[in-house]
Amino acid sequence: MSKKKSITLLTIISVILAIVLTMTFLRFEMGVKDYNSAVGAIELDYDMTGGVYYNLTLNQSDEDQQVSEEQTKEVAKEIGQRLEVLGYTAYMVKAVKNTDKDVQDYEIRVEVKGSEGDLNIDRDMLAVATYGELKFYGGTEANPTTQILEGVDVIEDASFYGATGDGAYALTIKFTEQGKKELLDIIDGSVYFLKVTCGLYENGQEIPLFNSTEQNPFDTSVFDGDNREIGIQSGSEQEAKRMAMLFKYGGIDYRYDIANNGKGITITSAFGEDIALKSMVAIITFIVVALALMIVVYKGLGIMSALSLLIFILAETWLLIGVPGIVVSLGSIMGIIGATVICIFAMLSLLQKIKDSFENTQKTVKASISKGFKEALLPTINMHVVVGIVSLLLFIFASGLVKSFAITFGIGVVVSLIASLVFTRMFNALIMPLVSNKEKFFSIKKEEIVSEEV
Repeated sequence: MSKKKSITLLTIISVILAIVLTMTFLRFEMGVKDYNSAVGAIELDYDMTGGVYYNLTLNQSDEDQQVSEEQTKEVAKEIGQRLEVLGYTAYMVKAVKNTDKDVQDYEIRVEVKGSEGDLNIDRDMLAVATYGELKFYGGTEANPTTQILEGVDVIEDASFYGATGDGAYALTIKFTEQGKKELLDIIDGSVYFLKVTCGLYENGQEIPLFNSTEQNPFDTSVFDGDNREIGIQSGSEQEAKRMAMLFKYGGIDYRYDIANNGKGITITSAFGEDIALKSMVAIITFIVVALALMIVVYKGLGIMSALSLLIFILAETWLLIGVPGIVVSLGSIMGIIGATVICIFAMLSLLQKIKDSFENTQKTVKASISKGFKEALLPTINMHVVVGIVSLLLFIFASGLVKSFAITFGIGVVVSLIASLVFTRMFNALIMPLVSNKEKFFSIKKEEIVSEEV
């Protein structure tokens, strides 16, 4: 590559990096509006900004309820699974001993992202705390009262499907083979109505999940052939998720009341109100120190790696707002730091291979750099694939903060691989034509061969 072309390309890249850096970290006026920066646009979870909490206490009207600490912990774990289904990423659910009463029992405390007065979150908590089993009613009149399918395992699975295109949201319900067969045996071919309930309102009435109407009775043709799935629509996305969750799990095994009339109470972050700012400062400080050390130790080689690391952190930051559904928690911050460490380690390994190649052979600087890249290719890919598999397994099987860690760590691993193998080599190709004394610039030299006289 010619010197003129290198200067032109480096200038263009520098201008782009300067613009992206400015848009990433700085706030400024843009016409009649203020630009909030990419960092300011990142959505933070409750453990970073605070949220709301709910206290679930055993219903005292049900004297038969005797729940041990272990049983309470199982219920808390189940509530956590239900929150995952409803889309919560960072949350806290724990059993707490209540010592304010004559008879000691255990409460369940739930903390989630949200704000006091958010009706959607209040309804989510009422749904996860619903007590009772799914009940099925059927008949030839609308709103049937004859219970059917008692003692039968009816539902195999249920999941949120998504928007239908007409302003509604759909969920799919998969019946078991037995549930489908028994339902079809009950229906005699005439117009049939089906109602499904789960739990009770405060007045004792059952809560309907699904109820076919006179205009839209239950259509048995959905079970034609081997199909065991039916679709149900709801007017809101979160309501559809709540319905899918209750169809899948039913209610919990014990009756709990939610304090404060089922409304969330505001809490601040347990780590302090400025934990988000402190986390950002910590990450920036860590990266600046790493950049400086690489440049001091490896000189020119460190510069090309530092530029690649800068692109890595910018790409990671923008992906936090570009990839749908990412909500940054403390686990996410640890994932970013972990991915940054992987990226630095990969680059240091590459730089050392380049130095070793030049010092131990008779190759030129250019040939040594090329050889170093080739030797680092397979180990770098292997390392990223291994940690990528780990992050994928954590994403699939973990929950809560660990899953948040897996998301940002996994994204960072992919960006790290590209930065290590692509951007580092790109900057090397652009910088090489501009350097006259390459050995001095890259701070590499041949090992002196000392001969012994006999």
